[in-house]
Amino acid sequence: MTSPLTRLHDTLGLRTSPAIFFGSAAAVVLFTAAMGLFPGPVQAAFGVVSSWLRYDVGWIYTLSLTLLVAFLFILAVTRYGRVKLGDDDAVPEYSGLTWFGMMFAAGVGAVLMFWGIAEPMNHYANPPMAGTEPFSDRAASEAMAIANFHFGIHMWAILLVPGLCFGYFTYKRKLPPRVSSAFQPLLGDRIHGPIGKTIDIIAVVSTVFGLGVSVGLGALQINAGMNYVLGTPVAGWVQALILAVVTAVGTASVLVGMDKGVKRLSYANLLLAIALLVYVLMWAVSSMDVIRGTVQAIGEYASMLPVLSTYNDTYNSGQWSGDWTVFYWAWTVTWAPFVGMFFARILRGRTIRSFIVAGLGLPTAFVIIWMGIYGYSAFQSDRATAPAPGQGGDLTQTIVTDGNVQAALFQHLQGMPLYTVAAVVALVVITLFFITSIDSGALVMDAMANGHEDAAPRRQSVFWAVSIGAVCAAIILTAGENGLAALQEVIIVIGLPILLITVTQAALLLQALREDAGAARPMRTRQWKQVLPVEEYRRRATEDGVDVSDFVIRPEFEVGTEPENDTHTPRTWHQQRIDAAKALVTVGLTGGIAAGRTEVGVELERLGAVVVEFDDLMGEILVPGNPVLEELRSVFGEDIVRADGTLDARTLNRLTTESSTARTRMYEIVSPAVRDEANRRAREVGEDSVLVVDLALLAETGSEHDFDQVLAVSAPAEVRVARLMESHDISRERAWAFIDEEAVDEERAEIADTVIENDGSLEDLQEAVRAYWEAKIQPQLEAARGERV
Repeated sequence: MTSPLTRLHDTLGLRTSPAIFFGSAAAVVLFTAAMGLFPGPVQAAFGVVSSWLRYDVGWIYTLSLTLLVAFLFILAVTRYGRVKLGDDDAVPEYSGLTWFGMMFAAGVGAVLMFWGIAEPMNHYANPPMAGTEPFSDRAASEAMAIANFHFGIHMWAILLVPGLCFGYFTYKRKLPPRVSSAFQPLLGDRIHGPIGKTIDIIAVVSTVFGLGVSVGLGALQINAGMNYVLGTPVAGWVQALILAVVTAVGTASVLVGMDKGVKRLSYANLLLAIALLVYVLMWAVSSMDVIRGTVQAIGEYASMLPVLSTYNDTYNSGQWSGDWTVFYWAWTVTWAPFVGMFFARILRGRTIRSFIVAGLGLPTAFVIIWMGIYGYSAFQSDRATAPAPGQGGDLTQTIVTDGNVQAALFQHLQGMPLYTVAAVVALVVITLFFITSIDSGALVMDAMANGHEDAAPRRQSVFWAVSIGAVCAAIILTAGENGLAALQEVIIVIGLPILLITVTQAALLLQALREDAGAARPMRTRQWKQVLPVEEYRRRATEDGVDVSDFVIRPEFEVGTEPENDTHTPRTWHQQRIDAAKALVTVGLTGGIAAGRTEVGVELERLGAVVVEFDDLMGEILVPGNPVLEELRSVFGEDIVRADGTLDARTLNRLTTESSTARTRMYEIVSPAVRDEANRRAREVGEDSVLVVDLALLAETGSEHDFDQVLAVSAPAEVRVARLMESHDISRERAWAFIDEEAVDEERAEIADTVIENDGSLEDLQEAVRAYWEAKIQPQLEAARGERV
């Protein structure tokens, strides 16, 4: 039966996972409504947890991030660094400048525009390190090192680890582009189940809210810039209008796709950002001092990196680290799933080593230049307006004293020539950064919900683009900046489970590399079949002209592509079946007397299944001296065994028929041995065998969980009576007595995965069995063998 969510999904003309799409959408709507209508209570409730995470257990973030950095460096220098993110012969799709532009725009470009001046100025005015005087040269050097630390290697490690995991599991193991796919070594095919869907819903929701904070802060900054340049009032309705424009352009970019939209916007934005950077350098108080300071900042960053990597502000109760470092890490990790997935997409075809070296090195170098030019020029400007040495100037007043962080960039530009032109360019750069965040985020979230990167209805990606802007607009209009503050508390709380997911992904990536990577040069790896989510596989299987022979449902590798040092075979579902000597698929066949169970078994046998009758197999197993027979004797008494030591089946049947407790106990004792023998016979047929166990009392014994599927055969009672009267030559009353002793069809239907109604001809019944095989059995065989349906 089709679920209500699936019916709604089909009515709306979507092509995604109903559970992930509607689950994520519902969570976003509910949280947005709560934060918009009740920002105070939401902030208070989440604030308690957020405060505990930031100030009491913030060390978890600092330690975890440092371990992730170490993991990346170690991974890059091992033989695993030669593994490609994709097929062994894959080539990169995007050039270096193009992918760097997209990477930077989707990564921290928007955040750098907001904090590029504000953070160095904050640490310059309030140095966290003991013994450093505010506004001193030492404070300036430490401020630059701290700013580079917050936006350098550690921040990019948060984004690169998910990027590596998604790149590997999506393009090497060919799993759906979802966060849950990175858990395949742990969950197996359960990545398609409730656990995997829960992981993906958390990832999508955290991405919406993480981007929501970034875009919301961007709207505040754009509004402040418009106020400086055009005199536009700073108001919620203006910020909502800005969000509407940004979202509309982002949506248009989504509609034209990755290459025509995101790529071109990112490229143009990178050039404009560099032009603005050069402009600030040229018109700084002393350009040469800015350059010298930027070069010096490299050494300051390197020298302070070991200290800052584990710095928790221990002697101040973690106050500073909680306000800055932990907040940055918690915020960044919430949109790491989206950025990581985006990185994987644009860096496909590159080796792990180049991914890490370029992904850590180039952005960090650019950040150092960015922070150096903006930061040191801001220090010079502030000192020029300070009333006396050792005191703050105009920028300190605006950023630190007044807390007007969003106006920092425009106030700094105001003292330079061609201010209006520069401010307009800055507004364009900020706007484009947030547009590229929205469009790339929408494309990635759509792929995560769909489970594939093929063409999908555009309304889906439009929904995700609009949802980011709508979240911000709704919160700003109803609660203003208090709403954004509440949202910040929420993402800090969401950040912890995402961080734990990221650390777990790193460990699972290492396990996957051990299973797949060879040792010889050139590097060759185990090749995997392309996996589709179950719902998408079924859609394609029913479409005319669509060949699904290249796809599977469960993760499975190509036989014969094992690496030369194959010492860690992946524990796929199919491999587990082989190791456990179990049939590929087990089916419990049940139904009332004269319902047609025997005929169904015959047809399943024709289709290739191994069919065993439970009672007959039990009789073959329970021979004299068998320990199972001895256990039955101890439970049911000596009467069930004849003098020659053989089983008295009639006596055992009478005892178990009279008592449901006795019947269940008998099944518990006998079924393991029967199943083992049945699986042994099925495995003799081949690895991809299908075992059907004919068990009339399946419902009565509660044994439905012993099988992968339960197939029930049903027929109208009057039809069954007529069949019994004809086949057994008995009266109507006697036939009804047989039927009344059994479970009713409704009880069987409750435990069955499929019910076949046998109320027509034999040909109709056989056709129904073949349809069941095609729908329920063949997809599982294809998932294991990759054969055409």
